[in-house]
Amino acid sequence: MFTNHLNIKLFIPVLSLWVSACGGAQSVGASFNPVEVPQAVTPEQKQRAGIGIGGLSYWDGSFAMADVARQAQVRGMDWSNDLAVDSDGNPLKDFQLIYSAHKIGAGTYKLSFSGRATLSAGGAGSVQNLSYDAINNITIADVVLANNVTGNVWLAFKDTYRNSTSAKGDGLTKIRLWRPGYATDGSALFTTEFVEAMKKFRVLRGMDFVSANSNSQSSWQDRTKPSFFGLTGNRGQSWELLIALANATDRDVWLNVPVKADSDYIRKLAQLVKYGSNGDQPYTSMQAKPSYPPLKQGLKVYVEYGNEIWNAGAGFYGFGWALALSNTSRGDTNHPIAFDRAETNQYTALKRWIAYRSATISLTFRDVFGDSEMMTTVRPILASQVGNRNQYLSAGLQWAQAFYGEVRQTEPRNPIARKPSDIWYGGGGAAYYGGSFDPKDINAATMDMYFASLPTEAFARDSIIDSIWTHAYGLKYVAYEGGPGPGGSALGSTADAAISPNFNNDPRMKDRMLIAQEIWDRAGGDELVYYVYSGSSPWSFSNDLVQQVVSDTSSIKLQAIDAINAKPKPDVTLGSTVPGVINLKTPASQVIGSDAAPWALGGTVYLLRSTGTTPYLLVPIRAASPGNYKVSLNVSSKVTGSVALFVNGATSGLIKLAPDINNTVTVSSKVSVALPAGLSVLRLDSPQGSGDIFVKDLVVE
Repeated sequence: MFTNHLNIKLFIPVLSLWVSACGGAQSVGASFNPVEVPQAVTPEQKQRAGIGIGGLSYWDGSFAMADVARQAQVRGMDWSNDLAVDSDGNPLKDFQLIYSAHKIGAGTYKLSFSGRATLSAGGAGSVQNLSYDAINNITIADVVLANNVTGNVWLAFKDTYRNSTSAKGDGLTKIRLWRPGYATDGSALFTTEFVEAMKKFRVLRGMDFVSANSNSQSSWQDRTKPSFFGLTGNRGQSWELLIALANATDRDVWLNVPVKADSDYIRKLAQLVKYGSNGDQPYTSMQAKPSYPPLKQGLKVYVEYGNEIWNAGAGFYGFGWALALSNTSRGDTNHPIAFDRAETNQYTALKRWIAYRSATISLTFRDVFGDSEMMTTVRPILASQVGNRNQYLSAGLQWAQAFYGEVRQTEPRNPIARKPSDIWYGGGGAAYYGGSFDPKDINAATMDMYFASLPTEAFARDSIIDSIWTHAYGLKYVAYEGGPGPGGSALGSTADAAISPNFNNDPRMKDRMLIAQEIWDRAGGDELVYYVYSGSSPWSFSNDLVQQVVSDTSSIKLQAIDAINAKPKPDVTLGSTVPGVINLKTPASQVIGSDAAPWALGGTVYLLRSTGTTPYLLVPIRAASPGNYKVSLNVSSKVTGSVALFVNGATSGLIKLAPDINNTVTVSSKVSVALPAGLSVLRLDSPQGSGDIFVKDLVVE
């Protein structure tokens, strides 16, 4: 709510200003409109983590934009929130511009706008050197803050005229307020310090930047255009501005596609990333001088469907939207989520819908970028609930395997068979971690106990589960969000947020983050995107104990990222070493199975049922060196049949089972497979034969 950030005063001093006409043309300052085609880059590979970036606002503490007005908000002269604006967000009446409610640095800010007005400064500062160019209809002025200011500051614009023929009080356009030291021609969109902070990371995730949780856009005409002025609210910032940030920092970008986006929207978004746009529509081919350039060659684009669509919590509207969409299709056997005519409840349908729309996004980007760019430049992500809770991850992968996979080659809606790894680059849940309790104070004993337990064993356990599932289908393990949130987890309370800066900026936080990152790396993690740079306690990476006046580049959490980048990535320790015999029920084997059969043979076997729900075994292994290996099974049941074997999601053949010559034990065939060095996950499923298969050991030689 606005009242959380603005302490309205009953008396606002008004400074009378002289407005003059001057003959020479004055620069208003360019809108966000970079026209240079970006050069190809090769980002430094030492950056190993990503970061979420917040939505732009006058209170977010990011100090991201060189033009302060891009983070400002227009309000009525009575502070009302229903001020009439045009399609680009420009006020249609006299207004007030709130440009900081946090802390802002001293200096001379360069104001410009199209039109003329009587101005006054509120909260602090003064307006000086105001002049109006009547020929070009441009007003310029200096907004001078003698000292750093904490609290609310604003400008009041009265007696506004958009142009020489307009009626009094009809607002203004092209409002700019450039920070001290920045050119007024728009040549620098982002502040130097913000760019420096972003360069510590490898990928920039724009979930909050584009308001993914509340973004209801469905058609392309609904989207925010780059010409939009000020606070964008639930609409989020333009895709062009997010791409410009990636280009300015030479960092990969992560897109969260609106849940309700239609097929045309998705295609045009892909075209915008590849070719750029004219500010309205994307180009469909490379341009010599695009109005808004595409993503630089050499940078990657991660693409995710919505954000946490499994999350039914307050503010996560994607869950309800996707549930409604899936409910309209779950009874239609001509729809991909119901292709197998299986009876599904609405939540099973939702899991399939998430995978289906995510796959649709991937295939659309493939069509625009071409096959050769997939999983290299374009990296689609299947995000899910952490630790495969509620089976969002496994259900999505299994559905995709069945609908798009080799087993459905005759499916008329899928002329090209695809593995899940042809659809998604990576997947998995969030990688948040907390201590063993939620701290409610900052007493020394409380903080000691918290840091001693950070992270808990649950973090390692969930990381292993998600890593096994993703690698079993040939995907990389990617965490769309994660990191510490003092207060326990991603569910920090208001009380937690109030005390969290003390924990986040304790030197011990750096050490515990390094430990957590190593746990995640050793579980086979590929990309952990931390949440969030600024504006959202208890997760903020900016030091909220200090009232900054520029983007933070040296907080304890950012020091941890520097240390992570400086260290070589550790070897993966997940999985049993091979060659060797792996007893599947040994806890160290870390096997995930559909049926642990605790009742069978003293609980020493896993059961692969020949009938019923989809049976599977997922077995993580580690090969010291790449090469050809042979895989077989030791089973404790006399059975004739076979089990399908997949290695990192790729079909590797059938392990055939049959009685020996004396009909006393079951003998397994040996399937030759090629294994890379390091982590692999063997997946056993689709058992066929004369009965249930009780699997005791997996043998790799």
